[in-house]
Amino acid sequence: MTTNPKLGAMLHITPELGQTPTQTYQSFTHLVKELDQMGFDNAWVTEHHFNDMSLTPSPLHLMGHFLAKTEQISIGSAALLVGFHNPIEVAESLAVLDALYPERVFCGFAKGGPFESQNSAFKADKDLSRARMIEAVPAMLELWQDQTESTHHGEHYQWNNVNLQPNCGLQNSRLFIASGDEQTIEMAVKNNLGLMAAQFWDMAKIHQQISHYQKVAQTVFKQPKKPNMMAARGLFVHQNSAVAKQSALEHIRSFREQKAKHWGKTPGPMANLDPEEMLSRMLCGTPEEVAEKVYSLLQNGVTHLALNPLTQNHSVRCDQLHWFYEEVWGQFLNKDTKQRQSA
Repeated sequence: MTTNPKLGAMLHITPELGQTPTQTYQSFTHLVKELDQMGFDNAWVTEHHFNDMSLTPSPLHLMGHFLAKTEQISIGSAALLVGFHNPIEVAESLAVLDALYPERVFCGFAKGGPFESQNSAFKADKDLSRARMIEAVPAMLELWQDQTESTHHGEHYQWNNVNLQPNCGLQNSRLFIASGDEQTIEMAVKNNLGLMAAQFWDMAKIHQQISHYQKVAQTVFKQPKKPNMMAARGLFVHQNSAVAKQSALEHIRSFREQKAKHWGKTPGPMANLDPEEMLSRMLCGTPEEVAEKVYSLLQNGVTHLALNPLTQNHSVRCDQLHWFYEEVWGQFLNKDTKQRQSA
């Protein structure tokens, strides 16, 4: 089982009915402060564009804001769609955040979902976005690691004699790749980056990610190596299992309807999933049932768990995260402490 697992929350920045953007950002600022005080290890900001259910078109700005309002919690992106951005600008922004808040910045990178509106606006389909990401991430690592001038001549990006300032101390252990694509996972292995799994991925797909990572690591490093594995999971806990599952299903149905507006002609990965099957991939049920699912995730290699309460109500969202921390997560903290003491 994973030792010293880390607990986080997903920040989709979804407005309550009737909330203005300003009120929504204020609500989530309050939430992140609560997470910091509770003892959550991290919180993750998504990147979505043209989406009224996720006000996160500029995750790096939100990361800086949340870092400034908290004391200890780490803030990351899950995930930054680097293929939509200039990698030098991304590298500089992350370097500044890391200098301002040392050891508190995480960053995940992804190609982006099957959302025609944003792919069209940024003139990048999924294949081009993936190719850009595979090139951009190692190139940014070179910018951070080279203390002098860095030159890059790639297919999608080119620059000469760039000396990035400020220097960046962002460690590779704080960087993740969100992908099930084998070529992308190979890039992650070669650069000592972790992996991310979306909340609707089943355990078989997470197994596939980890297995391919380990296979490539054995070839590259001539020894076994497990990835830092972040998995997002929808959450709804209630003493009555049926109530928890019904509440989660209602939210999932509403969420899918909203997402469908952005899929266009290419349905997203959730489009054809049976609601019950999707529910099985979430942390829904009594505290005991949820704890059993968490145990399975940690047993199977997940090192960072990121919770997404399945509700649009801010008060319920806060209550769910409090409840999970107190009724579920404490069991694993106690187990981990005992294991380390016995060792």
